[in-house]
Amino acid sequence: MSRSINYFLIFSLLVGFVFLSTGCRTTEEVVEPEETFEEPEEELDDEMDFEEPEEEVEEVDHIEELLSVHFEFDKSDITDRAARQLAQNVEKLRDNPDVNVRVDAFTDHVGGDQYNVRLSVRRAESVANFYRTNGVSADRIETRGLGKHPVPCSPDQADAGYTVRCEANRVADSIPINPDPYAPGS
Repeated sequence: MSRSINYFLIFSLLVGFVFLSTGCRTTEEVVEPEETFEEPEEELDDEMDFEEPEEEVEEVDHIEELLSVHFEFDKSDITDRAARQLAQNVEKLRDNPDVNVRVDAFTDHVGGDQYNVRLSVRRAESVANFYRTNGVSADRIETRGLGKHPVPCSPDQADAGYTVRCEANRVADSIPINPDPYAPGS
């Protein structure tokens, strides 16, 4: 039995010596780089154009403009025509989730200032409510009722009567608030 232990001891020492002499190898094969033949560099013409790789620019959500809607005399409800226009705005806002919107609403010049401010606020809120009910987050919408339109309508704009002539002043403008492309994190 002592003889088998001696053989085992000698065998273990021999295996240890082989490992030490060959070094530790990993399971990955080490590949030495092959020698490559390098061609001599040719002189380059100064006229040659070198294309630099294009940098990929992350597209920032951006909307140029949104449609404005008009209201009937002394009303703040959304007409069918206005609803179709606002639906187009909603689609643009959904496609550009980083863009916010500010609704500025105006009245014509009939009536008192306080009444017209309240009416313009109702008009702005009607548009904002349309946006909210159609999937635009409330935190992306800002409203301002600004009262009488800064440019009074004139009698020569149309001959069909005062309420038709001043329709252009009974408006809610949806103004896109685009993210600043230079702001950190944009």
